[in-house]
Amino acid sequence: MVLKNSDPDKRACDPISLDYHATTPVAPEVLTAMAPFFSDVSWNAHSVHSGGAIASNAVAVARAQVAELIGAAPSEIIFTSGATEGNNIAILGVAAAAIHSGSARRRILTSAIEHKCVLEAAAHLDSAGFKHDLIPVTSGGLVDLETLREMLDEEVLLVSVMAASNEVGVIQPLAEVGELATNSGAIFHVDAAQAVGRVPFDVFAVDCDLASFSGHKMYGPNGIGALFVSSAAALKPRPIMFGGGQEQGLRPGTLAVPLIVGFGKAAEIAMERLDRDANHLQRLAHLFLNNLSLLGIRARLNGVASPRLPGSLNLLIDGVEADDVIQRLSDDLHLSTGSACQAGELHGSYVLRAMGLSNQNVASSFRICFGRDHTEGDAVGAAKLLAEAIGSCEKPTGGGVQQRGNEGDKVRSEGFPTAVCGA
Repeated sequence: MVLKNSDPDKRACDPISLDYHATTPVAPEVLTAMAPFFSDVSWNAHSVHSGGAIASNAVAVARAQVAELIGAAPSEIIFTSGATEGNNIAILGVAAAAIHSGSARRRILTSAIEHKCVLEAAAHLDSAGFKHDLIPVTSGGLVDLETLREMLDEEVLLVSVMAASNEVGVIQPLAEVGELATNSGAIFHVDAAQAVGRVPFDVFAVDCDLASFSGHKMYGPNGIGALFVSSAAALKPRPIMFGGGQEQGLRPGTLAVPLIVGFGKAAEIAMERLDRDANHLQRLAHLFLNNLSLLGIRARLNGVASPRLPGSLNLLIDGVEADDVIQRLSDDLHLSTGSACQAGELHGSYVLRAMGLSNQNVASSFRICFGRDHTEGDAVGAAKLLAEAIGSCEKPTGGGVQQRGNEGDKVRSEGFPTAVCGA
């Protein structure tokens, strides 16, 4: 995040955050929309009095805004605390529904690079008579469709594949995955946390039954998200928590009206800005890479060049310990080596290892993501800071910018193609 201050001297000292995969700052318009619901109209949306009706109407507006963003009906949106909860409801809830309905399907397929909440929820079902199998990915980070085709059979209950990687930014071939899953009779779930609000995402275009996403990944507030449950799904999740059953009997608890209002506003803004943001982020990523090259830093892209989230890069810089560089930069430039949920773990990114990177290359890789509020000055400044930190390490690197993608370990030195940050 680039912190905003009226004092230019103070602004110059603020850190530049390129960790927008982890979270995004709340948009000013979202804060403005939320403010009255914290104080002036802080009513329970389930109360029967007039104040409750005001809050309930605000929730209905936000539900429609979120639904429109993903091409769903408002009745198909279940508000949650975020994508982690949505993913758990989707996976554990479908398993419960299978048991309740008498279905004999007991296999859960997830890609090897899913978010930990998906992997751990699926693995948890092993103790309940289910079997969790991993779909491998290519060296470019894409689901291996041919292997998936071979894995699908009449025992597969659920296929879960993320829309876009939270570590390398690669966008998955969801339409193809959805077609394979549907043809096999399996339920198709998408963790769309990184994609929704950043690139076009339509639940019908990808043919999914369930999709999870979060407000704080799209310039909305933390603590709010949604689960799309298709009205046409052959099997719908059963609740895994119990209480008042406020969200269509699937998710209990008093609705967080201010957060929901902010989530709706963030969805509305995203619809208006998708193309503009994508073009802006693409320019910033290219400027950053070009400046790294000019400063003598050799960087290879982990994952295919396209399709990829705008502004998202995962760079391998040989001969550097990424954790060391990130620590040196912590006061000035915020980067990461992988998902925030595995920060501090010694074994490094399981996502990069699943793509075939060696332990040494995993340890030399940086996760980078620009946001809509970054400027060209931020891109240039971030490249300079990174280059200086690398130069201060024991084994600085040199050379131009290279690309690593579909061709495995083969390196091309002509630089980045225009599509590197395209949606």
